[in-house]
Amino acid sequence: MKYRLFIQSLILMMILPLVSAQEPAKQPFRISFGIEGGINLQTLTGNDYWGEALDNRVVAGYDGGVNIIIPVLPDLFLQPGIMIIKKGAKQDIISDNIVKKVNLLYLAVPLDILFRPQAGNGHLLLGAGPFAALGLTGKETTKSGPASTELKVRFLADASGEPTTYVYYKAIDAGLDLLFGYEFYSNIYFRLNSQIGLFKINSDYGLPNDRTSKKNLGFGISTGYRF
Repeated sequence: MKYRLFIQSLILMMILPLVSAQEPAKQPFRISFGIEGGINLQTLTGNDYWGEALDNRVVAGYDGGVNIIIPVLPDLFLQPGIMIIKKGAKQDIISDNIVKKVNLLYLAVPLDILFRPQAGNGHLLLGAGPFAALGLTGKETTKSGPASTELKVRFLADASGEPTTYVYYKAIDAGLDLLFGYEFYSNIYFRLNSQIGLFKINSDYGLPNDRTSKKNLGFGISTGYRF
C-alpha cells in the first residue's frame, strides 16, 4: 500500500505543472529560503561478511528541513540545506523465519548546484552535489514469529569488544545528492530526490577477512515552500 501511494505521489508531482493555471511571472535574481518535508524509501546496499550481495528490502522513511538558494549565474544557484532524514532497511532471513529492521536517523547537510530555468508556469529544478550526514539515533528490531527484540544503535567507528546489547554503525555518512522537480510561481515546489551513500556505515569489528560493506541508498518525494 505504501509503495502504491509513493508511485501515485510521483505521478501527481509530474502532472501538476501541466494543469496549473497560474500566469507566468519573472522571478527576481535573489537569495531565498525554503522549508520542505516528504517521504522516502530507504535500503542498505553492499556485501555481507563473506562478500555476498546484501538482499535487503526497502523501508519507508521521512525527511524534513530547510534550504537556501544563492544566485551564482542566471538560472544557476548554489543550494545548501539542513535536513533530518530517517533511513534504514529490512532483511528477511527465511531459513530462520526472522525479520530484521533497522532505522537510522541522520542530520544531513546537502550542498547542491541547482539549475533553475523558467519553464511553463514556474521553474524546472535540476540539482546535484555532495552531502554529509551525522547519525543521531537508531534502533534495530528483530522479529521471530510472535517474539520481538529491540536494540538501540550506538555510533562507533570501531566496535571491537563492545557489548552485544547494542547495534553498531559509524556516525558519518556521505555521498551524492540528486534532485529533480518543479517550482510554481506561487513558491510551492515539488521534487524527487535521491541520496546515494558512498561511505561504508558498518562499524569495524576487527574480524579476519571481513568483507562487510553497508551503504545507504534512498529515493524520495518532497514538497516545500520558498520565501
